[in-house]
Amino acid sequence: MEILEFRFSRDDSCHKLGLRHPVYQIMEALGRLKPGQAVRVETDDFDWAQTIEIVARGAGYSVSRERDDPPVLLIWR
Repeated sequence: MEILEFRFSRDDSCHKLGLRHPVYQIMEALGRLKPGQAVRVETDDFDWAQTIEIVARGAGYSVSRERDDPPVLLIWR
């Protein structure tokens, strides 16, 4: 399985740097997934990880937590 990697830090917050919220970036990447691909998300922000997990599951993706502290998610269709 090919895995696309994303890392987000709470220090690189959308508000301070004017970046887009991580959930938007992940959902765009998930929408471009091809068969046999997955997205791996690592963040030091539990709230972001939880939000990404809930939104991905709600959109019909499978989600596995590889680690809890710091959170690492593996998301695939």
